[in-house]
Amino acid sequence: MSKLCKSCGNYYDGDYCDKCGYGDPNVKTHAADKYKKPTKPERFQTEEDKALYAEWKKEKAETEIKRHYDPNAGKKTLAIVAVVVIGVIVAVLYKSGVIFSSTETDVIEKYFKSIETSDFDSFIECFPKEMKNEYEQQRTEGGYGKEQVMKEVLYGDFIDSYGADYTIDVSFGRETKLDKSEYGLSEYKSFYGSAPSISEAYEVVTNVTFKGSKGSEDAKLYIYVGKCSGKWCIFNLTQDNGIVDEDTGLVS
Repeated sequence: MSKLCKSCGNYYDGDYCDKCGYGDPNVKTHAADKYKKPTKPERFQTEEDKALYAEWKKEKAETEIKRHYDPNAGKKTLAIVAVVVIGVIVAVLYKSGVIFSSTETDVIEKYFKSIETSDFDSFIECFPKEMKNEYEQQRTEGGYGKEQVMKEVLYGDFIDSYGADYTIDVSFGRETKLDKSEYGLSEYKSFYGSAPSISEAYEVVTNVTFKGSKGSEDAKLYIYVGKCSGKWCIFNLTQDNGIVDEDTGLVS
């Protein structure tokens, strides 16, 4: 019994149309496009209709995947991951002091510059977190603004002595690396409740000149700095008042 070709309308007797090749698995045709999306209920579909519809769904799904596929998506993902990894590495190296590391004298210069400019935020960054927190607590409990606490509370005497326009010049002398036995923090921990871990510490002789419209003064200071988690901090400072002559009472 002859069959009607659904592709070209030709009648054929074999397994596939001998005119257009419809039905031959080795020949691609556009046969029966109207059957790819069924127009009749599933219960009335033949097995061939169902097979064609299943093939149509598969082809459509593959087309959608190709349509939304970004050939550069993998590269973009790798780039994002690389940026994140690099950021983490930089943060770790910065914290450990391997890169962008300051020196033991940089924090001292920052300390005096923050006093000169009344920069409270920069000032407290010169100290370990325990001392930093105490300065912040004293400021907030006193109800002072950041510039106000620098000019009126902490260093108001500098303005009284040298004038509001005073400047601070700093130079450094001998730097002595301290042995661990020389910078124990037991008293520090007893006072603050905790203490940072110090990898190295120095005593830095610092010559400071205060100069303003009201006067000037030179001072020789011994400043003790320690490196905590890659960051240099000031722990203490003392002033060299020279030697007092017992006969004259003058400092030499």
